[in-house]
Amino acid sequence: MSRSASLGRVAASSEHAGYAKSRETRARILEAALAEVSDSGFHRASLARIASRAGVALGSVNYHFGSREELLRELMTALMSDLMARLDAADAGEGADFFERERAALLTYVDHVRSHPALVRLTDEIKLHEPDLYRRGADRMAQRMAARIRAGIEEGTLRPMDEPRIAAQAQFLLGARHFLERMIENGDGLGDEAVVDSYLGLVRDGLGRGPRRPRRERGR
Repeated sequence: MSRSASLGRVAASSEHAGYAKSRETRARILEAALAEVSDSGFHRASLARIASRAGVALGSVNYHFGSREELLRELMTALMSDLMARLDAADAGEGADFFERERAALLTYVDHVRSHPALVRLTDEIKLHEPDLYRRGADRMAQRMAARIRAGIEEGTLRPMDEPRIAAQAQFLLGARHFLERMIENGDGLGDEAVVDSYLGLVRDGLGRGPRRPRRERGR
């Protein structure tokens, strides 16, 4: 599915059926907003330039979204919804365990970041300028990761842990994804699968259920 189609689907959900032209205009404005914030940054995005990119009057942008802030919030909500849908659809095959499912999801995430090269920078800007919006998105991702950890524990792939530890590990795993993003940005000569497998190797060592090495006694 194209980026424009994804944004159009999210925009359509807030409009009454039968208003195809209005939905198409909203989709065009969202697409133009994405191009604008990718070029200029979230904080410097201009409504006038967004309207020009979309080929509509400035008043039309205000009519459909009410304000610059609301337009940018809806844009980032659309991008987050698109990402979540892609992650949920990632297929690791029947009978896959936690690490195989996570590998499929991570490769999908890497592909999403490559398809939206400004996404990492925009996320950092949103964290600074729209902390509530950033927090809502981060909470959704953390809840999703916690559910995946619980499934891994239930199937016996991950070692047992209580709810506070599950919540903490979910936050840690999401934070560790910056490792993936930076490696993608730096282009260290590794392919996407090698980067993902390096990351998962660290996760497997920390969370996998298996024989654990005894700790060394102090002083040795």
